Amino acid sequence: MSEVSIPFHSLTQLNLTAKIHALWTSPLSHTALTPQVIERGDIELPDRLLTQVVIPEMAEVTPEQPNGIALLILPGGGYTRVAWDKEGMDTAYAMAKVGYTSFVLNYRMPGDNHPLGSLTALADAQRAMRIIRAKAVNLGIRHIVVTGFSAGGHLAGWLATQSDRVCYEAQDEIDQFSARPDLAALLYPVISMSPSITHLGSRQQLLGTLADQELHPEFSVETMVTTDTPPCFLLHASDDPSVSANNSIVMWQALKAQQVPVEMHIVEEGGHGFGLRKTQGLPVQGWPQWLNRWIRQHLLVNSKK
Repeated sequence: MSEVSIPFHSLTQLNLTAKIHALWTSPLSHTALTPQVIERGDIELPDRLLTQVVIPEMAEVTPEQPNGIALLILPGGGYTRVAWDKEGMDTAYAMAKVGYTSFVLNYRMPGDNHPLGSLTALADAQRAMRIIRAKAVNLGIRHIVVTGFSAGGHLAGWLATQSDRVCYEAQDEIDQFSARPDLAALLYPVISMSPSITHLGSRQQLLGTLADQELHPEFSVETMVTTDTPPCFLLHASDDPSVSANNSIVMWQALKAQQVPVEMHIVEEGGHGFGLRKTQGLPVQGWPQWLNRWIRQHLLVNSKK
């Protein structure tokens, strides 16, 4: 199917059944970028990629019967674009059916020469988490889980381990809230910047000129894990041709070394970027149920003990 690109200015133009939240109070601009939405699907099953993001926003999907748990969803895209539908909205709609309030984030790219450079996406993720916390009482939200795919999995892991890192100047009272998620779900994530196992495209976008150096602990999530890191859920396919499952394995090892609770699923088949659409007929098709069960065990069952 051919791709169609059109100018993009806001999530409001995507005709979503969702409420749109802007992240920043200060105007953002980047004259060198031309935001685009690239459509690879059709009206019945959209598959949109958002590129050269200038104005980051969140789409809020509210379930009919909220369970008090919110998901901050970070789609992947190699830190060059956001796989909006197949990893973002698909996940939000699926998890809404079992009670989760989801916030899908369209974040800026670290390689697009924004003022914050490599910290741009992390700043957007921190701000998104704080906005959700600021709205939590009115929305009946008691817990927040960050969920990231591929490069978005790196960003989710980065947020889980570096939530208190100062990435930007406080904008308003919202920035008084914690950016730490209660749990983190990392699906086929980029974790390490080590050239032997990393996704080289994500590494190049994140590190820029630093990418020629051998190892960058500052950006390798497994080196940032501490005893304060929230419990993590890891999912990867052994046959992933783009992001080696060794990324999840080194994260599991780091979490175990710090005695952080972790559940990991390494499935035989799935490839990369399977989301929900590419799992039909495979055991990994059940991953939303695995995740739902794990979240509920931590936040609903264990909290009652």
